[in-house]
Amino acid sequence: MNAISNLDIGSGLDLSELYNNLQNAEMAKLAPITSEATACKNKISAFGQLKSCLQSLQSAMEALTKSSSFNSTAVNSTNTAFTATTGSNAVPGNYQINVEQLATAQSLLSGKISSHSEPLGNTDGGTRTLTLKTGDGEPVEITLSDDETSLDGIVNAINKSDAGVTATSIRASDGEYYLSLTAKDTGADNTISVSVSGDDTLQGVIGYSAGDDTSGMKLTDAGQNAKLTVNGIEVESKSNTVTNAPDGVTLNLKAVSDQAETLEISTNSDDSVKAIKDWVAAYNKLQSLISSLTSFAGTGAATNDTSSNGPLMGDNTVRNIQSRLQSMLSESQGGAFSILAQLGITIDPTKQSDGSSGALMVDDTQLENALKDNPQAVAAFFTGDGKTSGFATQMNNTLNDMLSDANGKKGMLANAIDSLNSNYDGLSKRYDAMQSSIDATMARYQTQFTQLNKLMSQMDQTRQYLASQFDASSDK
Repeated sequence: MNAISNLDIGSGLDLSELYNNLQNAEMAKLAPITSEATACKNKISAFGQLKSCLQSLQSAMEALTKSSSFNSTAVNSTNTAFTATTGSNAVPGNYQINVEQLATAQSLLSGKISSHSEPLGNTDGGTRTLTLKTGDGEPVEITLSDDETSLDGIVNAINKSDAGVTATSIRASDGEYYLSLTAKDTGADNTISVSVSGDDTLQGVIGYSAGDDTSGMKLTDAGQNAKLTVNGIEVESKSNTVTNAPDGVTLNLKAVSDQAETLEISTNSDDSVKAIKDWVAAYNKLQSLISSLTSFAGTGAATNDTSSNGPLMGDNTVRNIQSRLQSMLSESQGGAFSILAQLGITIDPTKQSDGSSGALMVDDTQLENALKDNPQAVAAFFTGDGKTSGFATQMNNTLNDMLSDANGKKGMLANAIDSLNSNYDGLSKRYDAMQSSIDATMARYQTQFTQLNKLMSQMDQTRQYLASQFDASSDK
């Protein structure tokens, strides 16, 4: 509330300064509430940072709960007749692959057509239905008007129909045109049939039925399946993309083999190492953040505290989160590897440059050797049964509990944030109530000072009147 600038008029007293002093004294009552609210808001923000960091750790941890993170393989061979990619269930080893035949698509070709733009069917003003069918697929019917029966019109209609057939016109060196149809999918069973109802003339030009020598179109290339042998075992595929021969491997056939080629598949630990190091980096980032949020800027006793202290210094929730996660690092698991140290993952005993401690460090050689020598045991250490056992599974479950925000199942982080939000709301109400009280007090002071100012003004006028009367009496 602003001081009244004319409060002193007529009183002879410095009431404005007195009013301002009283107002400053009243406003000072808000300072403790403001300070407490600021600290509360800073804590809420700090817990938001902690939550985000824990979620990042959870994402990294969750990747280690999946067996696919430890089953990576790679193709080490360079092959001519095919290329290969591996999936999570591919088994390392050498395989002899011999491509005997590539899969091809069936192709049809019409007889000579003199014009690409003139109608090829009847021109009686009616319509006709062109029916296309490939393999076991459903027939696709296309309605054509007279002007859509030209070579260009038919090519356009077929290509827009999504009938599983590609149509194109071909102009020969003698100026004649041909209609070519090719199945989009390869394979011996993916045969094409073409029929026209309502236009015998057009049927005679582009109709086709397998085994019918009178058809307008003729077979130029028969569809066939791919044939190959894998370690001497015959494999047949309607496509040149062959899956699970061998298991977990996808072969993309490129050419017929001159002789059997060796497909070499080996264990690839790169993805596993990356997943583990991503988790270590996320864990260390959490430790660094906690160190920052709980830092003490003083050098000794609490009297040395400064405003640079971390907003969550001494907070029990943060200490519980940190100690719970740290304790899990030393928990033993069943199997060939029972503790993290056996994988080359240990706690760095030195304090980091940011002041944090308890950071993890990785011995690259020891980790890579463990993944190379016994990847299944490494996977078992992290994943366990995927429910209650396994280092990654257990830590992921713990993080889920900490971060849970579900009604009735809120974790310690959500409870801490809810408590702070409730406290902040209470402080806001206290602030508003105090401000209202201050406004009422200052309004009362203003009324009292205004009345005092009037009284003093009246007394001054009386004084001046009496003085003038005394002066007049003295002159007589």
